[in-house]
Amino acid sequence: MKAFALPLLLLLAAPAFGLDSAAAPVPAAAAAAAVPATADTAPALVQVKAKLSNDHPTFGETIQLQVTLTYPSSLRVFFPAKPNLRPFAIDPRNPGTSERKESAATITEIYSIPLIVMRPGLLKTPPIEVPYHAVTAGGGAGESGTVTVAPLKAVVRSQFASETDVKPAPLPQPLPLIEENTPLEVGLFVFAMMLVAAILTFVGLRIYKNRVARAQPKAAVPPHIVAFGRLEDLLRSGRLQEAPPRLVIGELSEILREYLGSRYRFAALDMTSTELLAHLQNVDLRGVLLDEFRAFASESDLVKFAGVPASEEARAQQHHFVRSIVERTMQTAQELDRIRAAEIARLARQRRLRIQVMAPAPLRLRAFAIDAVLGALAVALIAWLGVRTNRQGLFDAAFILGLVWLALRDAVGGASPGKSLVGLQIAAFDSETAASPHTTWQGANADLEGLTETARMAPWLARLQRNLLFLIPGGGLVAEALTAYYLPEQRRLGDQWAATRVIDGRHGLRQGKPTWTAAVLLLIAALALVLLPWLAMGGRPA
Repeated sequence: MKAFALPLLLLLAAPAFGLDSAAAPVPAAAAAAAVPATADTAPALVQVKAKLSNDHPTFGETIQLQVTLTYPSSLRVFFPAKPNLRPFAIDPRNPGTSERKESAATITEIYSIPLIVMRPGLLKTPPIEVPYHAVTAGGGAGESGTVTVAPLKAVVRSQFASETDVKPAPLPQPLPLIEENTPLEVGLFVFAMMLVAAILTFVGLRIYKNRVARAQPKAAVPPHIVAFGRLEDLLRSGRLQEAPPRLVIGELSEILREYLGSRYRFAALDMTSTELLAHLQNVDLRGVLLDEFRAFASESDLVKFAGVPASEEARAQQHHFVRSIVERTMQTAQELDRIRAAEIARLARQRRLRIQVMAPAPLRLRAFAIDAVLGALAVALIAWLGVRTNRQGLFDAAFILGLVWLALRDAVGGASPGKSLVGLQIAAFDSETAASPHTTWQGANADLEGLTETARMAPWLARLQRNLLFLIPGGGLVAEALTAYYLPEQRRLGDQWAATRVIDGRHGLRQGKPTWTAAVLLLIAALALVLLPWLAMGGRPA
């Protein structure tokens, strides 16, 4: 009895000491049933596979849930007739189908259940428990258990969703934040135009000056300079002492004849001694006696033609005589200046270069400054209207009209308002039209007759042409200013192009000398008016 009592007491006391009945053997089927089934895995006795016909359905669409059970023929499996599949709904009109396939050792059952998608979003089918039990040899129920059909996921799209998966586009590359600064852009553009115009103008002026220098008549070397040079060369070379007397005296005679011919403008080299002496009677020899020339001619002719010998001392005396004649009769500086001016005038007449007097530069700048102030007033007014009405086009048109005004200010009326106020006129000088009825000026310009006798009123096309460069923003103004400063007569590029000149209609009637002060102040006022829309009116409308 005691031998059986101890095991019995241990068995009864096992729960009290935390001993589990798991220590007892458990049927294999029951152990397998304790492992939950997934969509593709199952216990060894019953294999479960489940899938959805479409895992990305549209809201309201019907999809199929297909469950495949594979198990030995010694088992009985009971798939529920109406499993709970919420949030999906089973179509009551079509409860689904089942198919059974048997072989010698296994049985395969396929269940197809139609599901209606009831809401969009991420949905899961609930797990489905499927019970089974083994069949004994007597036909009764043996070991039993359950397998689980694992949940399946479906992403349900709305009826308004795209047929394809919407994927966010890649983010664009970050761009720097750029704030539009129109005044700065316009200012830089105008500055660039002015810089380019300045460079091109300097290059053009350099080319122009080079061409003028080449076209300018070369200054003739005074005759006495040529004579002194030849005499010095004869003395330094030693020919005066070493060369044959006939050649030395002949060269001295040639130097004197060449000097006299160039000095008094006659062909002395082609004359005989008698003809030369006869011609010298009619010229101003500056105190040199004609007998001195006669004695030199007689001695030189005897040496050159008769072969009379001449000592070294005699040759030196002849050299000194020729030099003294050149020194006593050479031209003064005043005479050389008059000859030079006459030569330039002669060449000017040959090339039709008509040199006329331009109006003083301060007067011309004052007239331009008055025109600039008038144009700047119009620009400021129109720009102000553009700001008040928030019209960007009107604001931009104001500055374009300012450039147009500078180009057209002389085209109507014969002269701009500034020139009319200052008393200047635009004239064209053309010798071919000297007989025109517009040849002479009237009224206040009557005293200009004779000084500008070939002047005529410049035609409107020439008055327009002389200002076309002002249409280039900033650049035209720089080019005209530089050429007016560097070119002769301070005649700017537009006047050179149109063959016009600005003359003073009140020549001889003005009191005092014109100054630059008024012109500079007016230009500052014009610049302030142009900048006013940007500085005080808020700038260009958005």
